[in-house]
Amino acid sequence: MFKQVLFYMALWLLPATAMSQTPKDFKWNVLPVKGLLLSVPAPQDVPLLCRFIKEALKAEGVNTLALRIEYAYQFKSHPELVEGNVISEADLKQIVAACKEAGIRFIPTMNLLAHQSEQTEMGPLLKNYPQLDESPDYNPPVPWKNGGMFDFYSKSLCPLHPDLFKIIFPLMDELIDVCGADALHVGLDEVWILGYDKCPRCGGRDKAELFAGYVNALHQHLKEKNCQLWMWSDRLIDGKETNLLGWQASMNNTARAIDMIPKDIMICDWKYEDAPPTPAYFAIKGFHVLPSACGKKDVALAQLEQVYAARKNALRADFSYTLSERMPGVFETMWVNTKEFIDAYYNRKGVRKPTQDNADTFKALFAEIRKKEKM
Repeated sequence: MFKQVLFYMALWLLPATAMSQTPKDFKWNVLPVKGLLLSVPAPQDVPLLCRFIKEALKAEGVNTLALRIEYAYQFKSHPELVEGNVISEADLKQIVAACKEAGIRFIPTMNLLAHQSEQTEMGPLLKNYPQLDESPDYNPPVPWKNGGMFDFYSKSLCPLHPDLFKIIFPLMDELIDVCGADALHVGLDEVWILGYDKCPRCGGRDKAELFAGYVNALHQHLKEKNCQLWMWSDRLIDGKETNLLGWQASMNNTARAIDMIPKDIMICDWKYEDAPPTPAYFAIKGFHVLPSACGKKDVALAQLEQVYAARKNALRADFSYTLSERMPGVFETMWVNTKEFIDAYYNRKGVRKPTQDNADTFKALFAEIRKKEKM
């Protein structure tokens, strides 16, 4: 299937014919989704972020903001998970109000499978509910040593544990309700520990079916809340077939799950080193997909050109309109401290180079989007 993508990408790049039937009101150069992912700020930086949203992000043309909240929030449904300097309900509502004022859709984000540890430190969920650990006997090395894609990376939740949904559904619901959100980004990237052989529930099971079953359970719950599920792409891409290997794709046999999950999921296809045609793969499979860059301008702009190439194909004939709609925009990502990103955006001194590259990529990407929209 993936090899067909190259053919379709070539097809999309062909010029429209004089006999084509142009869908009415379709503007290939106007993107419905112009998204940005930011990290949750420290409480003292909430006013700074709100100003940034209303001034800079609005001016840049951002219309969708996802915020990586994770467990850095004072959950009322599970107060035992609260630790450290986290934002309050009032803080979160202030951020949501700033987005509303700027005309920006707000999407809360949290990791709901992998990334339950950071190096040797367990996350709040596994600290308080160790029974949810998919691999209690397989732990990070102490002192920490990064073993690469074939060694320990981060802890995962057991997708079949009977207590899991009793705990995470209230967390999901609370974020949705407080934010008035119509979508929730549930993460699901870099799940390296899945179907662990010593897990009494998951051991020996088909990993693609395990992953799909978990996605479907989250999707069904969000559907009942009239909320769209957003997720990362990598577990749905065969790392061997594409040679994308274990970071940007799956090397643990989860890729077949792409044919077992609902098509109304928004796929955020993060590719940071180059721009393979994986967004087209998801579009052909029937999903809406957002190419997601980070700190390389050339990658971000190459991904954007893929989106425009697909959307221009709507000018060819009615049959292609659906594929064009499935690539509605882009989703620029940022994984550093939000205050540092804002400092980099304004070219302030003392910012680390990777963060500055990230901010510069964001500005270059959105400048190109604004340029295209004026055509």
